[in-house]
Amino acid sequence: MTATSAVRNLSPRRRAALSGAGLTAAVGVGAVLAYTAPPAVYVPYMAAVLCAEAVVVARTVKRRMVETGSANLRELVSPRNRRHRQRREREARRLNAELRLLRDRLQAGFTGETTERLEEIAADTAVPAASRSWAERILADWRVRPPRAADTAVLADGHFDVLFVSNFNLGGGTTQSNRNEIEMLRAAGKRVGLIHHPLHQMHSARPINAKILSLVDGDRVRMIEGSPKLSCDLLLMRFPPFADRLRDDLPEIDAAQKVLVVNQAPMTYYSLGTGHRPVWDVQTVHRNLHGWIGDHHWRTVGPLVHQALVDCHGKELHGVDLSPEHWYPSFDTAASQCRDESPVPAVARVGRHSRDHVSKWPELAADLRNAYPEREDVAIRVLGGADFPRRILGRLPRNWSATAFDSVDVGEFLRHLDFYVYFVNSTLLEAFGRAPVEAMAAGLPTILPPRFQPVFGDGALYAAPGEVAGIIGDLRADHNRYLKQRRVGLDTVERLFSHEAHRGRFRSLGIDLDGPRLAAVDQAAGEAAVHSSGNGNEEVSSAQAVLTWP
Repeated sequence: MTATSAVRNLSPRRRAALSGAGLTAAVGVGAVLAYTAPPAVYVPYMAAVLCAEAVVVARTVKRRMVETGSANLRELVSPRNRRHRQRREREARRLNAELRLLRDRLQAGFTGETTERLEEIAADTAVPAASRSWAERILADWRVRPPRAADTAVLADGHFDVLFVSNFNLGGGTTQSNRNEIEMLRAAGKRVGLIHHPLHQMHSARPINAKILSLVDGDRVRMIEGSPKLSCDLLLMRFPPFADRLRDDLPEIDAAQKVLVVNQAPMTYYSLGTGHRPVWDVQTVHRNLHGWIGDHHWRTVGPLVHQALVDCHGKELHGVDLSPEHWYPSFDTAASQCRDESPVPAVARVGRHSRDHVSKWPELAADLRNAYPEREDVAIRVLGGADFPRRILGRLPRNWSATAFDSVDVGEFLRHLDFYVYFVNSTLLEAFGRAPVEAMAAGLPTILPPRFQPVFGDGALYAAPGEVAGIIGDLRADHNRYLKQRRVGLDTVERLFSHEAHRGRFRSLGIDLDGPRLAAVDQAAGEAAVHSSGNGNEEVSSAQAVLTWP
């Protein structure tokens, strides 16, 4: 095989590389000739090299045009045209992201402004044809969709004991509070309706949480869609951010009592008497809800949110009926798995659980080290991940162990601890503090920053980060004091956050949960437990009996 045929058999990229190497060598020879040869030799030689370079560049451009499908040489090689093309591509991506958001909002019930924007995009000739076509398809699909069935068909008058309006696609405390109350109402034989209201600004297409859907039985608990008019004894709304922008297809509701549970402060952080990072707007939420359901009153989830509203949003509360009573979340204290009463071991197990977010940890490395000390007689256990502590400290101390959030049941995690320590960002307004309640309900002495004292009173111990190790040492040395603090925490949970305490809150709004149906459910649960125990199986809890109610 000749050298020429061997080169021809190479791929275009290899030939281009070989040509580039040859030209580089030729330029090097030209540099030598420039100093050693007369112009009569040097000039023709360099002219030939430049011609060869032009041929190689032309072939490279041609090959790239074929590979990219470009038909415009200037667009390929001109920096200005390349930047223009990149701007068009970015704009197309932005527009497609907007179209996906508009599609999700339309399906979630935000129809007015959404259809106007889609029609504007579909009619704009400056918009790429593919995006205009997509906007038209979204509108067409929405207009020909089958009408939503009226889920109150089995109820002659469309009446419920309690109607919930909330964002049911969330995780965390909002969903858990909704779930606990729905279970309590269903156990009492009440009719419960659920109206899902996603957020307008984000996650509007996220599916409803499975924990909520598992309670919908089509009888006592119904998901409401497509009903123009409803009535109820109590309209219970939770999670104010949903009302920053209301759905356009909400039903008319006639309710004897109307309550918004304010379980989140209007801002995420509060310091020096003011708030930072807005979450929702007080007047916007009040105005939207008043326009929909008329007069109603607000109940905060605890004293911390109440105080933030009064101190930092007092002027915005004009016209808002803010109740002095709190709507604390409820907990099934009977289902709590308490730690046994054995003495604290030589290595005290100190833990906490929360989502792994910068707001959920002290922002200063010194506070983090003090609150969760690196000592041989202390083992720090974290449920929920510890990436942010690792970033703050530079490394995780040797006595730390961290587990992903849903990898272990919370009750099981807490049962294997000796102390619970919960310190967060110093400017974060923790609306309530569900995690410490779960710890106290599990029989753990709980150590918190002083700002939690208005919520839990004597139920917890309060300290600066540097005082945590001393408190742990004192309680470990005095087992009777350890057991006393444990009992005080359990009593606090029972008094403020138990199902019995929550039944009293429902009674204050005209919903009696202590009727005969509740007794019947409890009796059935007890009989099931006895029967199951006699067969050598685990006892069936009352909560499980409720879930299997026919």
